[in-house]
Amino acid sequence: MTANLIVTILFIIVAVVLIVLGMLAATGRLKGNSYIGLRVREVRQEEAVWTQAHKVTGPFSILAGVALLFGAAFAWIASGWLWLAPVVAAVLAIIFLSVGGNMGARTAALLDQAQKAEPEPEPQPESPAVDLDALRRAAGQSDERE
Repeated sequence: MTANLIVTILFIIVAVVLIVLGMLAATGRLKGNSYIGLRVREVRQEEAVWTQAHKVTGPFSILAGVALLFGAAFAWIASGWLWLAPVVAAVLAIIFLSVGGNMGARTAALLDQAQKAEPEPEPQPESPAVDLDALRRAAGQSDERE
C-alpha cells in the first residue's frame, strides 16, 4: 500500500504541474524564462515566437497531465498486473510531451524562418518615358493653330 500511495502522490504532483503549465502556455501567459519551456534557439530570440510555439505545445502538456491523473487513479488501486496501467499512463505522458515539444520546436523554426525571410519587392510597372520637349512643341503647335 505504501508504493501505491507514493506513486499516486508523485503522479498527482507532476500532473498538476503539467496541467497548470500547459494552460499557461496554451493561453499565451507563460512568460519567457530559462527554466520552463522549449529550449531551442529560435524560441529564445523573439517573444512572439516564444508565445506562439508554447501555444502549440500547451495542449500536449495538458494531455500529458491528464494521462498522469489517470495513472494516479490506477496506481491507487494497483496490484499485480494492474500496475501496468500507471506504467502505460506514464509512457503516454512522455509521448505527449515529446510530440508537443517537437511540434513547438518546428513551429518556432518555421516562424523564425518566416521572420528572417525578406519579402521580395513588388515589381513596379515601368512608367512610360515622356519626352517633355516633344510635348511642349505639340502644345505650342496646338496653340498656334487656334
